[in-house]
Amino acid sequence: MAEGAKYHLTGTTSKPMNVPVFDTPISIRENFRRMCTNDKPLWVPNSMTDFNYAQGGELTGLSDIRFTFGPDPVDWVDLFGCIWEWEPAAGGSMLKPGGKPVLEDITDWETDIVWPSLDEERIRKCCELYQSQPYYQPSKLNYYDFGQGCTERLVAILGGYVEGMCALLEEPEACRDFMMELTRFHIKLFDLVNKYLPTDMIMYHDDWGTERDTFFSENVMEELVFEPTKLFFDHVKSQGTAICFHSCGNNKRFIPYMVELNPEYLQMQLRCNDLVSYKEKYGDDIGFDVTYHTNVREVMEAESHEYLNELGQNGRFIRTIFGSDEEVTWDATQELYNYSREFYDRKYSS
Repeated sequence: MAEGAKYHLTGTTSKPMNVPVFDTPISIRENFRRMCTNDKPLWVPNSMTDFNYAQGGELTGLSDIRFTFGPDPVDWVDLFGCIWEWEPAAGGSMLKPGGKPVLEDITDWETDIVWPSLDEERIRKCCELYQSQPYYQPSKLNYYDFGQGCTERLVAILGGYVEGMCALLEEPEACRDFMMELTRFHIKLFDLVNKYLPTDMIMYHDDWGTERDTFFSENVMEELVFEPTKLFFDHVKSQGTAICFHSCGNNKRFIPYMVELNPEYLQMQLRCNDLVSYKEKYGDDIGFDVTYHTNVREVMEAESHEYLNELGQNGRFIRTIFGSDEEVTWDATQELYNYSREFYDRKYSS
């Protein structure tokens, strides 16, 4: 941290840390609007300096997506009763091996699923508590990590991917009906959170593949998964909220559907997706959130240049920084801001 530099505390998935505050020529909100609409943004927004990031349960009081359990494995139960095991080495949770699934048969969903309580007063208090934290900055954009989407929740309640994928093939009508009802629940949840914490962007999780290929076919996508997902995306966007769609796997065959869903940003696995080729094909109709997964200063600074040059020529480009070293994270955010300011200045002045 340079002497006399402006800074503030920001919340992260690991620990709060100090990040630089830049003297920007326009507001963070206006720049984000420009970035989302390919309308001459001035810098690349990033998770540390431009967003107030909130995890699922922080704003609802429900047991939901979390990354803060600590250095030891921990079992926990989510809002639908699914049993998870926190894996500190992976920085995430997996369904607990041998755990009893919420449902043995998806056709029982109407009688056996206990829908989580969406108590408005509880959600109001959670949103107010979040906004009272020292790392909440009113000048920044509110970014809500919404949690599991349709296929991920189907897999979770049935106890695993084998069970979930078999259900899609054997009981397609029951799966579709469950996912439509889940979407209606998600819309109600989003509306309550958005009422008490006006939300600029959500992250929606739905992993659709392994690193080799997708979990299911285009027919399953078209007949079962696409409609409930589109219903939710359309509702969120109708409220003026952007979407970052996180989807792990080699999902090349599903890119046309992702483009039609029209999230502002896709967060995908770099090692099994050729983002440059997707950008070349779809241009300004597709956008990306590219993550930093290292605390090596030279790598983070080099990536600040590389991915912007390839993916952010006109906009629709943001960065998520999973930083744990405060000094390196500070330098990375500084380099990203400085380089992107110079990049767009050159582009618009030429």
